[in-house]
This record gives sequence, C-alpha cells and structure tokens, in this order.
Amino acid sequence: MYHLALYFDEKTNQKFSFLNKQVEKELHQNYLEDHHIPFHLTIATYKEIEEKKFIEQANLLFEKETSQELYFASLGCFQKSTLYLLPVYNEFLNQLILNIHQTFNEYVSISQKNRYLPYHFVPHVSISRKLSEHQTNQAFKIINHHFEPFYGKVTKIALAKTNPYQEIKIWDL
Repeated sequence: MYHLALYFDEKTNQKFSFLNKQVEKELHQNYLEDHHIPFHLTIATYKEIEEKKFIEQANLLFEKETSQELYFASLGCFQKSTLYLLPVYNEFLNQLILNIHQTFNEYVSISQKNRYLPYHFVPHVSISRKLSEHQTNQAFKIINHHFEPFYGKVTKIALAKTNPYQEIKIWDL
C-alpha cells in the first residue's frame, strides 16, 4: 500500500509531539514512534502504483505547490483506537486533493473502498494509535487537557509505503 501525505515544519511537529508524549507518559504506549511513523496528513492511498511513472507525474503536479498553513481546530477519534487532530478543511486541501485525484485516478482501486476520495474523507493527523477503548478514553482526556487550536505549516509532500512505513520520495513545497 502507498500513500501521499503532507508533512509539517519543525514547529508544528513539536506541537504534535508534545501531545503524543503526554499520552505516552500516562499510558506507556507510543505506536507511531515504535513504528517510525512521522506525523503526517494522508491525502491519498493506492494499493499499487508504477513508482517511476507516478513520481514523474507527481514532479509535474507538485512543482507548483507552495507551503501552506492549516488551522488545527479540534480533536477526534476513529474506531475507538486512534486519536487525531482535525484541521479546518480549506481551499488548499480541497484543490490539492482534487488535483491529486485527477492526476492519479488510474491507480484508485474500486475494491479498495478508498477513504481518501475527494469529499469522502476526514483530513487528520494521528497523535496516538492502536489504543484499547479504555486507553482511548484516557488519552482523549489527556490530549483535550493540553490541546489549544493552532496553525501548522505544511512544508512537504511525501510518497510512502506502509507496513512498514518507508518514504519513497519527498517533495519540498
């Protein structure tokens, strides 16, 4: 499995890391760090790609992109096991996702039940994953206690393989 993800500047990553470490301190669990997964916002997933062709197309698409800010306004939870920060869905995210989908539509698998299709996903940055239901409740309280809305700066787009996480190509914005 491959994904395209947004990466952030150091200041933003420090904010994500601070919240992540608060959970780790209390629950002694840090799935993201244990699996060497950087903080990121996935914007597209693909079961299979032709890497060389994909990268060539992405080079053309991403050469025009510039760094942007996202406003992280709230905290959320998926499947009672993943806590995340939710950015406000803005024009930058909308246009980027539409352009990516249009450019790489040939790689989208119908059987994939792709959650990252335009208008069909929740943009998010995971702060803690693989928690039990009890841990999730505790972690939510911990993060909620320390969370204040903030602006985060998107500075890169990455193509990565998952399981295990492996970066293939990174584009600076």
